[in-house]
Amino acid sequence: MSAGVGLVSQMPVVFPAGASKNHNWERAYQRANAVRSRPSTLAAQEFFSPSHDLDPSCNNNNDWRTLPARLEALCQYLDPTKNDVWKDDIHLSVSLSEDPMENRRLALSAAVFASAPSNFLESFRQLFSAVLEARQVQWQEAQEGLDTNGNDDDDDDNGPTTTKSGTGMDFEEERLYQCLRRLKWLDGKLRRPLGEALQGSIQRAIQDRITGHFEDFNLYMEFVQAWTEAVVDPWLQTVVGPRAFDTQGWKQTLDFAASECFCNVRIGEIFDMVTDFPDSLPAVQELTHVLTRTRMHDKLAMELRASLSRRLIHPGANTSQIIDVYINTIKVLREIDPSDRLLDLVAEPVRSYLRGRTDTVRCIITSLTDEEAGGDLYEELRRQDARPLEHAQVDSDDEEEPPDLNWMPGPSIHRQGKAADMTSHETRSSGSGSGGTGDILSMLVGIYGSKELFVNEYRVILADKLLSNLNFDTDKEVHNLELLKLRFGELSMRQCEIMIKDIDDSKRIVNNIHSTMKSKNEITDKGKNEENKAAEPVVDAAIVSHIFWPALQREELKHHPRIQFELDQFSVEYARLKNPRRLVWLEQLGNVQLDLEVVEYDPNGTAITEIRTFSCSPLHATLISHFEDQDQWSPNDLSNETGVWVDVVKKKMSYWINHRVVRTVPSDTSGGELVYELAASDDESEIGTEEEEEEGEGGHVSLGAQEEEAMQVFESYIFGMLTNMGQLPLERIHNMLKTFVTGSDHRYDKTPQQLSVFLQQMCKEEKLECGPDGMYKLVKKN
Repeated sequence: MSAGVGLVSQMPVVFPAGASKNHNWERAYQRANAVRSRPSTLAAQEFFSPSHDLDPSCNNNNDWRTLPARLEALCQYLDPTKNDVWKDDIHLSVSLSEDPMENRRLALSAAVFASAPSNFLESFRQLFSAVLEARQVQWQEAQEGLDTNGNDDDDDDNGPTTTKSGTGMDFEEERLYQCLRRLKWLDGKLRRPLGEALQGSIQRAIQDRITGHFEDFNLYMEFVQAWTEAVVDPWLQTVVGPRAFDTQGWKQTLDFAASECFCNVRIGEIFDMVTDFPDSLPAVQELTHVLTRTRMHDKLAMELRASLSRRLIHPGANTSQIIDVYINTIKVLREIDPSDRLLDLVAEPVRSYLRGRTDTVRCIITSLTDEEAGGDLYEELRRQDARPLEHAQVDSDDEEEPPDLNWMPGPSIHRQGKAADMTSHETRSSGSGSGGTGDILSMLVGIYGSKELFVNEYRVILADKLLSNLNFDTDKEVHNLELLKLRFGELSMRQCEIMIKDIDDSKRIVNNIHSTMKSKNEITDKGKNEENKAAEPVVDAAIVSHIFWPALQREELKHHPRIQFELDQFSVEYARLKNPRRLVWLEQLGNVQLDLEVVEYDPNGTAITEIRTFSCSPLHATLISHFEDQDQWSPNDLSNETGVWVDVVKKKMSYWINHRVVRTVPSDTSGGELVYELAASDDESEIGTEEEEEEGEGGHVSLGAQEEEAMQVFESYIFGMLTNMGQLPLERIHNMLKTFVTGSDHRYDKTPQQLSVFLQQMCKEEKLECGPDGMYKLVKKN
């Protein structure tokens, strides 16, 4: 019998030459003919007859609809009343059982599967899926409270006729399953298509219910398990039988399949869960619980890593957005794996990408110190259990003590049950564990491996904030500084502390100078009328110790004489108060509160004077002040008066043009050249076409000066290297700068390409020379 017998029935019998009279071949020929006429072979041929639309060349997706009727016809061959059909086959069958009916079943099954087309098992998968889908629809209608039982009063609860809406099935499920159990195909050949049908139906049902629902609690318990127990378990018991359901472990298989499908759906939307955190915390916690059963942590890590690379780290995303998602990634993965082993695997592409962005450090510092732009980082800095960065994350390679012989590795992320939950809680509360010791700020600082970059960037941001603060109010900055000192160390923030102290001292000095000037004015103004009395002091100054501050802008500017007189008065009083110290003004830095008298005309032509207040830069104030001296100014004349380039003058004057204080008119004496003159506020002349520079754009700190100062430091190192070693290649210079400049105030973070450009510039300045072999050396001077 068996599969070999079925295969013989499909092939022609060919005798070798000269063997036609051989008795053995004649006997084989007789046996082959007998096999073709066996009841099992004839039953298989009838089962796959073209009338049943299950031909191997047929791609009809509805082939599964004919399976119930054909299976019922096939089972008739196992009817005990059909003994006369099998009587001629008894002596040819291979006996595998003492039961003749079992031998018939085996022979029939072997013949069917030996003759089966390639889509035979797929048809059974479609049949199981369709029946289970009908059960799913029926359950959904019952859940929605629809009256679906009005036309089904005669149906049996355990095995109803499953002619459901949209399915088109017209067979009885119970008779189908009885045929399958009688053939015993569910225990062998059909176990795989049955499992695939169950997996697909469970996957679709879970996906339809939980996708995008991150804020609902206990979706796994309330829906997945409830749906499995209400729909899948009863159906599968009907298919395989209650006894087989219990003895063959189908309950455990279904529970694991439901858990696996749940994890697959949540892993597919893990990026959305990260971006929606902490609103998605219920979904994350539920996924963490289910993962302890499925152990699909590696798949989750790979999916999240791929999603971050595909959807986050690209030029179209803002650096602040990338940092926010990175912080959420840390929080989500620490809910799932407190040991940070998943985080190390997932977050490396994000760290590398942030390391390459130029504004990453500024975004981090701004989020730490600015309440409006902050969020998670702003709250992170104010944590009660915050620790210094030196102790926030410990590298085992840096430990001075030798390893303990009783050392034990961290708990596995695959630990199940209460032990894993307990370990997770202990790790979060104690801050100990394998790799999960660093807080969010320490991990952000760890992107660069050094805190100097963050300290220097904070100095730049702090300088802009302090110099833009017209009220000398430093309470907020002092509070931020004290918090940063707890994290970055008091020594690192020493220069920032001096900067704030300078502003506090400036407030006291300015108040002292103003008081002195007012006293002198009261003495000199005695007996004078109000018009001739001296004006109130108008100059406030931020007096800084330039050694401790970042490089500030030092562009030259010749103030209008009226403004310069006020500055000189303040300088004289400061020199008397702080002798022998003297003030050096940074002319273009600062802010001027300016009141302008603007002439308007009412409909009757009567001139009305209106006072308008502007807050502008010293250059803007100087330019508009010159219109007190004469009515018209050309750009070249204003450039000569202020010492500023003509292009800069035109750009700054657009501010007054856009505010309809000044307008441009053709000159009467310069061949039609445009000149500036004061305009009435209702003047309808077109506003300036040049883009107005926003006030405060670029800040007070000169980044170009900082870069130039850093390059001078690198240049001194390069001179020292080449003086001691003669000549060096580019790569060797690059590596030595990374080694020796790391501990200085200017951290070396250039690429070899940037260093090559800098060295070529030094060659053009005849400081270095580069040989044909790419070796750099000092220029020999005669």
